[in-house]
Amino acid sequence: MAPLITISPVVMAAALMLLTSRPLLAGAVVKPEEAIGMPGCDTACGDMKVPYPFGMGSPSCYWPGFNLTCDRTGKTPRLLFGDGSLQVQDIDFANSMLSVTHTGEIKTDANGSGWFVGGIRDDGLYMLSSDSELVLTGCNVRATLKDGGGATISSCSSLCGAGHEPVTYVPSRLQGGMLCTTIGCCQADIVDQPVEAASKLSYGVQLDYFGGNRTTDLERLPARVFVATKGWFKQPSVSDELLQTSRAPSQDAMAVPVSLWWQVVGHGVEPDSNATSEVCPENAARSVCRSNDSVCSKGSKGYSCLCESGYQGNPYVAGGCTDVDDCKEEDAIRCYGVCTNTAGSYECPCPAGTHGDSSVPGGCVASRAGK
Repeated sequence: MAPLITISPVVMAAALMLLTSRPLLAGAVVKPEEAIGMPGCDTACGDMKVPYPFGMGSPSCYWPGFNLTCDRTGKTPRLLFGDGSLQVQDIDFANSMLSVTHTGEIKTDANGSGWFVGGIRDDGLYMLSSDSELVLTGCNVRATLKDGGGATISSCSSLCGAGHEPVTYVPSRLQGGMLCTTIGCCQADIVDQPVEAASKLSYGVQLDYFGGNRTTDLERLPARVFVATKGWFKQPSVSDELLQTSRAPSQDAMAVPVSLWWQVVGHGVEPDSNATSEVCPENAARSVCRSNDSVCSKGSKGYSCLCESGYQGNPYVAGGCTDVDDCKEEDAIRCYGVCTNTAGSYECPCPAGTHGDSSVPGGCVASRAGK
């Protein structure tokens, strides 16, 4: 019997501090349960996980441009992005999507000009997802959204007709996911942005009034313009609030969801703009997708990573992609035999003494003697 060795709590704590304070060496692997962010970095803000390349605190905890802030001043911690006006709701590795909420409409000046940026780096890391739309409420006003290159990517007009009375009824149609009929409000898809414009997350908004009396039109129904994820405005709890004039909209109605597509750029791993291949160069795949069993994809301005089929976790950190026990994923596989998990896959032979097709119920039948 091996001798029993005891370790004092003080020594154990010192050892843990040493391990977590060491920098990540090239090729270093962290334990699966720790493979979320860089060693020694905080990877949680309340209930929200913060996986690398995103991070908080020291620049060593995140890829340049992916820094987040955890606001712990309230009862519930809030994970913030950009200048703090965007609150993170979800980080989706599968689609390289960052879901945030922006409070209120896009602010415009006396000339109707405004910007939707949120203090985000203007160098190609982020762009609006294709699941976004322009929403406008108001009377006799047109909203135009332009990308960083000055090209119009969305526009719509909202009418109220003649009169001076406040708007009390706005007809709607739930067709194609859109609620507005251009009477009191309008919605418009945001067209795909060209690659050269995607290098800047600067979206300019312009409001143009074409009614006879702008002051009266604003009193009838305030002009508010939003960039939002599709489906937000058609919720009655949102549209009913924004289309009434008896009081200011509720705080919940003014929490606007926005989806941003992201890709990893910088640190010397920018794609060659003249290259037509969609394959990641070896140096980029190694620098960005640091985990074994990960796959690198090249985008218009950078790269994104996924764990290979049969693996899950964070492909951006060493040791981040871990094998999925397929035999425990009963809803994802079809095995009616004896399931044995393998690296990245599984085996499913019929039980001893039977043969047949183990992928269908009752597919394994008793073997005849001697067979």
